Amino acid sequence: MEEQNQMLIDISTLLDIEYKEVKKFVELMLDGYNFEDGVNGCSLTTDECKLVLDEIQKRKPKE
Repeated sequence: MEEQNQMLIDISTLLDIEYKEVKKFVELMLDGYNFEDGVNGCSLTTDECKLVLDEIQKRKPKE
């Protein structure tokens, strides 16, 4: 969990968006909400949410 928090802090810093909103969006997605609901559940724009997901994908460990 600490590793995930650090990744979200890094992403929010990189994209210059508020950490708590990134965390809220990611938590909604992890809870099974679809992308649109995740976007509507936080104050980030659709483009910002897409960038967050792109950055998470880049950082995911390779199988």
